[in-house]
Amino acid sequence: MAMKIINDECLKCGACVMVCPREAITEETDGDGETIYVISAETCTECKEEGEPQCREECPVPECIVKA
Repeated sequence: MAMKIINDECLKCGACVMVCPREAITEETDGDGETIYVISAETCTECKEEGEPQCREECPVPECIVKA
């Protein structure tokens, strides 16, 4: 499993990128030129080793980061 960012809810602050221990979150640009954040399903481990998804812990809108 992996986490997923619901970009309609995301504040685009980038806090999740900085705390991801696997560097699974990247900043990208959507078709409208807007910044979005994407979590790699191949790299994300839901921070099982850390106990909790670090991205969700750091996010000011934690409900925008969900299990995929």
